[in-house]
Amino acid sequence: MSTPPAASHHDVLIIGGTAGIAVAARLRRAGVTDVAIVEPSDQHYYQPLWTLVGGGRAPAGTTVRPEAGLIPKGVSWIRSRAADADPEARTVSTQDGQPITYNSLVVAPGLQLDFDKVSGLTETLGRNHVSSNYRFDLAPRTWEYIQATTSGTALFTMPPGPIKCAGAPQKIAYLAADWWRRQG
Repeated sequence: MSTPPAASHHDVLIIGGTAGIAVAARLRRAGVTDVAIVEPSDQHYYQPLWTLVGGGRAPAGTTVRPEAGLIPKGVSWIRSRAADADPEARTVSTQDGQPITYNSLVVAPGLQLDFDKVSGLTETLGRNHVSSNYRFDLAPRTWEYIQATTSGTALFTMPPGPIKCAGAPQKIAYLAADWWRRQG
Protein backbone atom coordinates (compact mmCIF):
# COMPACT_ATOMS: atom_id res chain seq x y z
CA MET A 1 0.00 0.00 0.00
CA SER A 2 1.45 3.39 -1.00
CA THR A 3 1.36 6.39 1.30
CA PRO A 4 -0.31 9.56 0.05
CA PRO A 5 2.01 12.46 -0.78
CA ALA A 6 2.65 15.00 1.97
CA ALA A 7 0.79 18.26 1.56
CA SER A 8 2.75 21.36 0.65
CA HIS A 9 1.64 24.68 2.10
CA HIS A 10 1.63 28.20 0.65
CA ASP A 11 0.51 31.54 2.00
CA VAL A 12 -1.27 32.27 -1.31
CA LEU A 13 -2.24 29.54 -3.75
CA ILE A 14 -3.41 30.54 -7.23
CA ILE A 15 -5.27 28.28 -9.65
CA GLY A 16 -4.89 29.45 -13.23
CA GLY A 17 -2.45 30.60 -15.87
CA THR A 18 -2.73 34.06 -17.41
CA ALA A 19 -4.75 35.73 -14.68
CA GLY A 20 -2.84 33.72 -12.06
CA ILE A 21 0.50 34.98 -13.38
CA ALA A 22 -0.75 38.58 -13.24
CA VAL A 23 -2.05 38.16 -9.67
CA ALA A 24 1.17 36.44 -8.57
CA ALA A 25 3.29 39.26 -10.00
CA ARG A 26 1.22 41.87 -8.16
CA LEU A 27 1.43 39.94 -4.90
CA ARG A 28 5.20 39.57 -5.22
CA ARG A 29 5.56 43.32 -5.90
CA ALA A 30 3.42 43.96 -2.79
CA GLY A 31 5.87 41.90 -0.71
CA VAL A 32 4.05 38.58 -0.42
CA THR A 33 6.83 35.99 -0.35
CA ASP A 34 5.07 32.61 -0.42
CA VAL A 35 3.00 32.41 -3.60
CA ALA A 36 2.33 29.33 -5.74
CA ILE A 37 0.50 28.84 -9.04
CA VAL A 38 -1.21 25.57 -10.01
CA GLU A 39 -1.05 25.47 -13.82
CA PRO A 40 -0.46 22.39 -15.98
CA SER A 41 0.48 24.02 -19.30
CA ASP A 42 4.08 24.07 -20.51
CA GLN A 43 3.14 26.68 -23.10
CA HIS A 44 1.49 30.03 -22.49
CA TYR A 45 -0.83 31.32 -25.21
CA TYR A 46 -1.56 35.04 -25.38
CA GLN A 47 -5.14 34.61 -26.55
CA PRO A 48 -6.07 38.30 -26.98
CA LEU A 49 -3.73 38.38 -30.00
CA TRP A 50 -5.55 35.52 -31.76
CA THR A 51 -8.07 37.93 -33.27
CA LEU A 52 -5.20 39.72 -34.99
CA VAL A 53 -3.90 36.32 -36.18
CA GLY A 54 -7.34 35.59 -37.61
CA GLY A 55 -7.33 39.02 -39.25
CA GLY A 56 -3.94 38.51 -40.87
CA ARG A 57 -2.16 41.10 -38.72
CA ALA A 58 0.04 38.81 -36.60
CA PRO A 59 1.61 35.36 -37.00
CA ALA A 60 0.33 32.66 -34.63
CA GLY A 61 3.86 31.92 -33.42
CA THR A 62 4.08 35.31 -31.71
CA THR A 63 1.25 34.30 -29.37
CA VAL A 64 2.98 31.33 -27.71
CA ARG A 65 5.84 31.28 -25.22
CA PRO A 66 7.22 28.82 -22.69
CA GLU A 67 5.17 29.11 -19.48
CA ALA A 68 8.32 28.88 -17.35
CA GLY A 69 9.56 32.22 -18.66
CA LEU A 70 6.40 33.98 -17.48
CA ILE A 71 6.16 32.69 -13.92
CA PRO A 72 7.29 35.60 -11.69
CA LYS A 73 10.56 35.18 -9.79
CA GLY A 74 10.03 33.71 -6.36
CA VAL A 75 6.68 32.11 -7.26
CA SER A 76 6.40 28.32 -7.00
CA TRP A 77 4.98 26.66 -10.09
CA ILE A 78 3.01 23.48 -9.44
CA ARG A 79 2.81 21.87 -12.88
CA SER A 80 -0.48 20.05 -12.52
CA ARG A 81 -4.20 20.62 -12.91
CA ALA A 82 -6.32 21.48 -9.88
CA ALA A 83 -8.83 18.67 -9.45
CA ASP A 84 -10.63 19.44 -6.21
CA ALA A 85 -10.87 22.24 -3.67
CA ASP A 86 -12.02 22.06 -0.07
CA PRO A 87 -12.41 25.64 1.21
CA GLU A 88 -13.29 24.46 4.73
CA ALA A 89 -10.01 22.53 5.03
CA ARG A 90 -8.16 25.13 2.91
CA THR A 91 -6.89 22.40 0.63
CA VAL A 92 -6.58 21.95 -3.12
CA SER A 93 -5.83 18.55 -4.61
CA THR A 94 -4.12 18.29 -7.96
CA GLN A 95 -4.98 15.84 -10.71
CA ASP A 96 -1.97 13.73 -9.76
CA GLY A 97 -3.14 13.55 -6.13
CA GLN A 98 -0.89 16.16 -4.57
CA PRO A 99 -2.60 17.95 -1.66
CA ILE A 100 -1.77 21.65 -1.21
CA THR A 101 -2.85 23.72 1.77
CA TYR A 102 -3.06 27.50 1.76
CA ASN A 103 -3.93 30.57 3.79
CA SER A 104 -5.54 32.40 0.83
CA LEU A 105 -6.80 30.97 -2.45
CA VAL A 106 -7.22 32.77 -5.78
CA VAL A 107 -9.29 30.87 -8.35
CA ALA A 108 -8.67 32.19 -11.88
CA PRO A 109 -8.61 29.19 -14.24
CA GLY A 110 -10.14 30.97 -17.22
CA LEU A 111 -13.05 29.82 -19.35
CA GLN A 112 -13.34 26.37 -20.89
CA LEU A 113 -14.55 26.28 -24.49
CA ASP A 114 -17.42 23.92 -25.26
CA PHE A 115 -18.03 23.87 -29.01
CA ASP A 116 -20.19 20.75 -28.54
CA LYS A 117 -22.98 22.99 -27.23
CA VAL A 118 -23.73 23.90 -30.87
CA SER A 119 -24.85 20.86 -32.80
CA GLY A 120 -22.37 19.97 -35.57
CA LEU A 121 -19.91 22.75 -34.78
CA THR A 122 -17.09 20.57 -33.47
CA GLU A 123 -17.20 18.39 -36.60
CA THR A 124 -17.01 21.32 -39.02
CA LEU A 125 -14.51 23.61 -37.26
CA GLY A 126 -11.53 24.16 -39.52
CA ARG A 127 -13.51 22.94 -42.55
CA ASN A 128 -16.21 24.36 -44.80
CA HIS A 129 -15.05 27.93 -44.09
CA VAL A 130 -15.99 27.58 -40.40
CA SER A 131 -13.42 28.79 -37.90
CA SER A 132 -12.89 30.35 -34.48
CA ASN A 133 -10.33 32.75 -33.13
CA TYR A 134 -10.72 31.20 -29.69
CA ARG A 135 -8.36 28.32 -30.55
CA PHE A 136 -4.67 28.61 -31.44
CA ASP A 137 -4.88 26.10 -34.29
CA LEU A 138 -7.95 27.74 -35.84
CA ALA A 139 -7.05 31.44 -35.77
CA PRO A 140 -4.72 31.13 -38.81
CA ARG A 141 -7.49 29.22 -40.60
CA THR A 142 -9.78 32.23 -40.10
CA TRP A 143 -7.30 34.37 -42.04
CA GLU A 144 -7.15 31.76 -44.83
CA TYR A 145 -10.94 31.83 -45.09
CA ILE A 146 -11.09 35.63 -45.11
CA GLN A 147 -8.56 35.78 -47.94
CA ALA A 148 -10.41 33.08 -49.90
CA THR A 149 -13.78 34.84 -49.62
CA THR A 150 -14.32 37.05 -52.66
CA SER A 151 -18.11 37.18 -52.74
CA GLY A 152 -21.17 36.05 -50.86
CA THR A 153 -22.12 36.46 -47.23
CA ALA A 154 -19.84 36.05 -44.24
CA LEU A 155 -21.34 35.40 -40.81
CA PHE A 156 -19.63 36.43 -37.59
CA THR A 157 -21.38 35.25 -34.45
CA MET A 158 -21.43 36.79 -31.01
CA PRO A 159 -22.99 34.76 -28.20
CA PRO A 160 -25.15 36.64 -25.68
CA GLY A 161 -23.46 35.33 -22.50
CA PRO A 162 -20.05 35.84 -20.99
CA ILE A 163 -17.27 34.87 -23.40
CA LYS A 164 -13.51 35.17 -23.64
CA CYS A 165 -12.58 38.63 -24.93
CA ALA A 166 -16.08 39.92 -25.58
CA GLY A 167 -14.88 42.33 -28.28
CA ALA A 168 -13.23 39.62 -30.39
CA PRO A 169 -16.30 38.79 -32.51
CA GLN A 170 -16.60 42.43 -33.53
CA LYS A 171 -12.85 42.93 -34.04
CA ILE A 172 -12.58 40.05 -36.51
CA ALA A 173 -15.59 41.33 -38.45
CA TYR A 174 -13.97 44.78 -38.72
CA LEU A 175 -10.61 43.30 -39.74
CA ALA A 176 -12.28 41.14 -42.39
CA ALA A 177 -14.33 44.08 -43.70
CA ASP A 178 -11.15 46.16 -43.92
CA TRP A 179 -9.38 43.40 -45.88
CA TRP A 180 -12.28 42.94 -48.28
CA ARG A 181 -12.62 46.71 -48.77
CA ARG A 182 -8.90 46.96 -49.61
CA GLN A 183 -9.26 44.04 -52.06
CA GLY A 184 -12.15 45.76 -53.82
